[in-house]
Amino acid sequence: MPCNKAIIMRTALLVILAVAAGPLHAASFSLGAQAGFVPSLGGNLHSSTHETIGVYNGIDGINKSLDGYDTSTINRLLGASGGIVLKATFYDYFLVRLGGNFTMDVRGGSGTTLYDTPAPGFTPELLDCTYSMYVIDAPLTAGLAVPFWKDVRIAFSCGAAFAYGNYKNSLRPESGGDVKGKFRGYGFPLVLLVEGDYFLNAKVSITASLAYYRGSTDIRKDRYRTDGDTDFARIDFTGYRFSMGASRHFYSR
Repeated sequence: MPCNKAIIMRTALLVILAVAAGPLHAASFSLGAQAGFVPSLGGNLHSSTHETIGVYNGIDGINKSLDGYDTSTINRLLGASGGIVLKATFYDYFLVRLGGNFTMDVRGGSGTTLYDTPAPGFTPELLDCTYSMYVIDAPLTAGLAVPFWKDVRIAFSCGAAFAYGNYKNSLRPESGGDVKGKFRGYGFPLVLLVEGDYFLNAKVSITASLAYYRGSTDIRKDRYRTDGDTDFARIDFTGYRFSMGASRHFYSR
């Protein structure tokens, strides 16, 4: 999804107003660390080169098999992430949250499929495929933090993130050659986030969060120049992110 700059500017203004409206004596602050996972990192990782072999939905459509050919399934990327979180809560209910995350693929994205070569008779040929990706992002959100009982607080917030992505693919046919794609770019995906704190004491809490990002870069051009192929793709940041961690609170809540 292309970046909506108007929404991003409104979110930034909301954060500024929230901070300005909340005097320090009515605020609590926390600094935490989180780790988690990202299913389907990068989405289906489609690029224009896939269309030259008759695939129009990236990894989702590239898996093919046939008796007599040694193929293996190519799965979507599973990402592992880690990061830090800074939160400010005003009057016990109004939340501003800033995060910083690094995510990289740890599973999936490689295997062997087959496709029909352009040769007469469309003779099937094995194709080794490899995909990789990492993302650096900084989400800024604002919303409500609702206390439950004595030890639990649930926060709901929305905003946007600055996200930078690096995506690579490689399609290597059995007959030789290696068609590669390398894409870099940034975007401002929209962010929806639900996060819970369970307080072990007044200063330390265990956290769990679920975030949904929606957005991508614009169309990026392949940065490889030596494989004889020019590829185009978007770097897709859309998807869910699950995290757990711990926070240190600096003022009473």
